Amino acid sequence: MNPATYQARIYPDPPCWSLVVDVYANELDEPVDRFAVISNSVREIAREFRLQLHKDAHGFARVDEPVDFAVVLMGRTTRLGLHHCGIFYQGKVLHANPEGTLYQDMPSLRDTYPLMEFWARPEVTA
Repeated sequence: MNPATYQARIYPDPPCWSLVVDVYANELDEPVDRFAVISNSVREIAREFRLQLHKDAHGFARVDEPVDFAVVLMGRTTRLGLHHCGIFYQGKVLHANPEGTLYQDMPSLRDTYPLMEFWARPEVTA
């Protein structure tokens, strides 16, 4: 995967989940229609993350350490919960917001999003 390819793109609302769907479709040949569209409401995003990943609808399992192509769920505070996401790749996280797509190292990302969970599919991590 070339992160710069995705950094050159602007994603529709919600940009973070649209990026995840784009990466899975292009890099892992996962059909886009396997993933539900999430609204741009923070509460709805958090709810959809739980449904899409926590409920194991697509074979994802929570992992302690990130691996390439793991979905990274992020949150600023426990009150907001996990409301942002990205893709872990080669030690960094590719994530999109309305201003653009970033490929950010873990330490600086944790400064903004101290809450993180990593979710991967066994066939992707094997």
